[in-house]
Amino acid sequence: MFERVNEPFERTNDPYRASTGSPSEFAQVDTRERSSILITAHGLDSPMSAFDTDSHLDDIAVRDTRVSDAIDEPMRAMVLDILADDALTASDVHERLADRGIERTENTVRHHINELRDAGLVDVVRFEEGRGGTTKYYGANTIVLSYSLPESSEPAIEEMTDAVQPQIEAALATLTEEYDDTIEEVTAAIQPCDHCRTQKYETYVLLTVLRRAFVRAHRDD
Repeated sequence: MFERVNEPFERTNDPYRASTGSPSEFAQVDTRERSSILITAHGLDSPMSAFDTDSHLDDIAVRDTRVSDAIDEPMRAMVLDILADDALTASDVHERLADRGIERTENTVRHHINELRDAGLVDVVRFEEGRGGTTKYYGANTIVLSYSLPESSEPAIEEMTDAVQPQIEAALATLTEEYDDTIEEVTAAIQPCDHCRTQKYETYVLLTVLRRAFVRAHRDD
């Protein structure tokens, strides 16, 4: 597999290794800053390793530009939260926002829902026909999580990370061995990260797969 380095964007033989560790926490946004995901990832190759540093990579903050651009308006993250559990109309969302102290016109709320829909973060889940016309019900397919773990939780987090590490290593081996060509095709189409010297395309793809697998497993549990 490969990663790419900026200036110029060239592929290098810098494979993603998972021999000593792997991600253990996966969330849908991502999100930190408003749109990133903190994922424990001990042992992953770091671009810093080429610069003779003692720095040790412990976490990866994933910033999904599609998500972060869509929720550049802070209220949209709240709309996603409101639509995460229930299918609601724009009027319903307007009322829920008012209950949270957010006063906006219904047209403004509808605009933000449409922006989230255009970004692929909200779906129209059903239509209802009535005397006044067709009513759309919306549901979020992505949620935004923004938390900070207490320092006191570190020992427990490490213990749980160690417990699931073998299974994650096996999953990464399956992906890199059986889907090597597919991963390469996907990474070839990814736009470069503006602030990254080394482009970790494969790492991003693998974390996306693991994160989505976590979401489905958690949803179907």
